[in-house]
Amino acid sequence: MAANKGKNQKSGLKRGLTLRDAALIGIGGAIGSGILFAAAGGTAYAGPAVLISWIIAAIMIAFITIPYAEIASMVPKSGISARIGYYVYGSYGGFLSGWALFLWSAIIPAIEGVAVAQYASYWVPSLYHVVGGTGLLTPFGVLVAILITLFFAILNFMGISKFGKFNSWLTYLKIATLVLFIILVPLLLFHPSNFTSTGFLPYGWAGVLIAIPATGILFSFGGYRQVADMAGEMKNPKKNVPLAIGTTLLVQSIFYVLMAIVIVGAVSWSALGVAPGTWSSVAALSSPLANLMHAGASTVSSFAGSILGVLVILALLFAIFSPFGTFGVYLTGSARIIFGFSKENAFPKIFSKTNSTGVPIWSLVLAAILAVIFIIPLPSWYSLVDFVVVAAVVNFALVSASLPSLRRLYPEVKRPFKVPYVRAWSLIGFIMSTLLIYWATYPTTLYALAATLIGTIFYAYQANKSEWKNLNLKHAAWIPLFIIGIILLSYIGGNSTGGVGVIPFPYDMVVVAVYAIIFWEVAQYCSPKKQIYSSKQLLAEESVTVR
Repeated sequence: MAANKGKNQKSGLKRGLTLRDAALIGIGGAIGSGILFAAAGGTAYAGPAVLISWIIAAIMIAFITIPYAEIASMVPKSGISARIGYYVYGSYGGFLSGWALFLWSAIIPAIEGVAVAQYASYWVPSLYHVVGGTGLLTPFGVLVAILITLFFAILNFMGISKFGKFNSWLTYLKIATLVLFIILVPLLLFHPSNFTSTGFLPYGWAGVLIAIPATGILFSFGGYRQVADMAGEMKNPKKNVPLAIGTTLLVQSIFYVLMAIVIVGAVSWSALGVAPGTWSSVAALSSPLANLMHAGASTVSSFAGSILGVLVILALLFAIFSPFGTFGVYLTGSARIIFGFSKENAFPKIFSKTNSTGVPIWSLVLAAILAVIFIIPLPSWYSLVDFVVVAAVVNFALVSASLPSLRRLYPEVKRPFKVPYVRAWSLIGFIMSTLLIYWATYPTTLYALAATLIGTIFYAYQANKSEWKNLNLKHAAWIPLFIIGIILLSYIGGNSTGGVGVIPFPYDMVVVAVYAIIFWEVAQYCSPKKQIYSSKQLLAEESVTVR
């Protein structure tokens, strides 16, 4: 581990982000493709009760998010979300935890690139087409998404402070546009009957829960983690990281719930040409908000229709620059996770090298390449989101489980922010994370969790560098067993979550919760009794310049 060299090891990163910059990076990462697609996509599973899906997701993500605020303020290092497992689980458990997050970070730039091209297809139909009921980018659409990737890679090379300023400007524009939609659309086009006429819960509670991970709702709450991973480049991180994470979570939750209300209320069934309650048609729209306003304009007065026409154009512009900005945030965050892996000797040292502006240049190059790789075979927003969410939640679970151990192993390390009732909070966060994985439905759970386990193969690089010594496998052996067990539970679980129905809904939820409690206890039992890395190594400074 590079921290062994203490302060003699310099990364070249620059502390160029203020509290405002960091909060706007989190909010900018949150206000992206999810607010455009998930609010509509969630109706396919939950109908108008998608509002409840958003509220449940906000509560759950709060329990999952708060541990990151404590950890990132305690250890303000770049890519800390992917690195903290090393201090509790040893190198193998740390790698698997980081690998799960790495999959998330590598795919999200592709998701945002696809979203930009998909919404732009409203004007340029050749970017996007529907095959067998599934929307996909055309080869031309894929090319556009790739070009967007290259643009943000170039922007990132200019340095984190310049990117922060660009993102701040763009995020202010996003917020102003959202406020305009939230105020004007309900005044011009709103159908309260949409919430009740065909039933508020048309698909039952199972649909409400499944919509959270399966349609991008959970994915949409990922902005806070970008703040944690850029802690190594923030000014006064011990104070600013918790504030920025809390601000991000609050602002994004409010906007998501309000936009879900706008989307549901804006549906004009007759204008769409479908029977009332056909929520799958709403979810299938290529440009949901713009499509709904365009269709609804014919059902209102000419004055209201003309204003809606202007809002349609604004919605299309927003739908392009909003994911466009989020793309840049996640490409930046992805590079920091790769950088963090390199600092932990999990990736070659070349990925921890920085240029004169403090940018981990080769990490950024790899992040851009990975984004392109995922765009090509999976040019669909929902297909990418379904996969990536499961991988990310594995990291959420492991971080939640690690919190009591971090308190016990490093009691002397100053914590500017502390999670209250740490063991209870940790257990609840672990249970919620496990349920979120399960709700993603089979076989998505199989594919994403298998991809997480495949990280074991890549771990061989790090193990070989350590000459297969001091791997601390006894602290992490439970992790692959936990993952395999969830795959099996997902397969035999209820039909509503894609299983074969051996354990029907809602009993499957109880079984999964009990399963999580058992493995949380196992995780605490397997945690080390003494520090794997010293407090000095934990706190070794990696940023050298404040700008």
